[in-house]
Amino acid sequence: MINSGDVVESLSSSELLSATRELVQTSRGVEGKLLVHLGEIDERKLYLDLAFPSMFVFCVQELGFSEDAAYNRIMVARAARRLPTILEAVRSGQVHLAGLRVLAPHLTIENHGKVLAEAAGKSKREMEELAARLSPRPAVATVVRKLTNRTDSPPVAPLPLSFGTVPTMSSPEPSLAAASARPAVLAPVRDERRAVMAPLAEDRFMIQFTASRACRDKIHQAKDLLRHRIPDGDLGTIVEKALDLLIVQVKKERFAHGRKARCGPSKENADSPSRHIPADIQRTVFERDGGRCTFKDEQGRRCIETGGVEFDHQDGFARTRIHRVDRIRLLCRAHNQHAAEQMYGRAFMERARAPREALPGLPGILSG
Repeated sequence: MINSGDVVESLSSSELLSATRELVQTSRGVEGKLLVHLGEIDERKLYLDLAFPSMFVFCVQELGFSEDAAYNRIMVARAARRLPTILEAVRSGQVHLAGLRVLAPHLTIENHGKVLAEAAGKSKREMEELAARLSPRPAVATVVRKLTNRTDSPPVAPLPLSFGTVPTMSSPEPSLAAASARPAVLAPVRDERRAVMAPLAEDRFMIQFTASRACRDKIHQAKDLLRHRIPDGDLGTIVEKALDLLIVQVKKERFAHGRKARCGPSKENADSPSRHIPADIQRTVFERDGGRCTFKDEQGRRCIETGGVEFDHQDGFARTRIHRVDRIRLLCRAHNQHAAEQMYGRAFMERARAPREALPGLPGILSG
């Protein structure tokens, strides 16, 4: 068997460069075809039939893309369905994928030709500047502050928990004192800030996010109230205890988990005038399904989603008006809507999901 490395080593410099250019051009053509396929899968929502709650999870887990690659391709594939010229920009190498993802939200039928031509051959940073010109954002306040001396600190200085602006890769990292002392009014708008959760060791993580002044005040109050239990005021311990209470409370409110059971059983087979599921049925279904979406594909693979799960009447509450434990299940939002489309039809559900004021008299069947 011929080693491909030996073949490459045998090429002359000009042959190697020529072959590489051909491979790049071929890869661009394949990328264009891949975007078309991803766009069609997204449009048909085929990922739902395969027990994935979203196109993003499908791309990461089924296709093996990194998170960034999945996000780039999904955004560009969706934009390309609106503006097919984008695919030609990919195939020709006029604009790279990361740059197209930056520009996609700003492209319209009117401007896309001009914008893509202007973006040709530009770096991602240059395209970010182009996007900012297409959709200007408000100026941020001027900040003058002392920065830590990077030469006197370790290469990576993770913050246990900070309430200042998350540093970018191109800016020096602020010290904890500077971050906490920075006036709240100087922080950028909220949608420009990203929370950070990065592993430091097997069981330790750096968690960093931007908080409001009210949140900061509540943390100080929690520290004072818990001083007898947590003398050192460790913020990680305080947040963990607060989350324990929050999780218990939300489980109780949404799924009746942890509530005291009633003495008598619910009449679950009787017609109900209300969509509200009795607490004991909620609790039983939640515990039975493990707080996780129960959708399974043809191979028996179960959806992994545990966030935003909803109760679904398998026979359609609008049809039966009955709450039964054995006919109610947990589904994530995406698979709940998918089940409704299979039962009532996609066109009907699209009308049902439209603004209610535009559809007077439409029965409320948005969830099972």
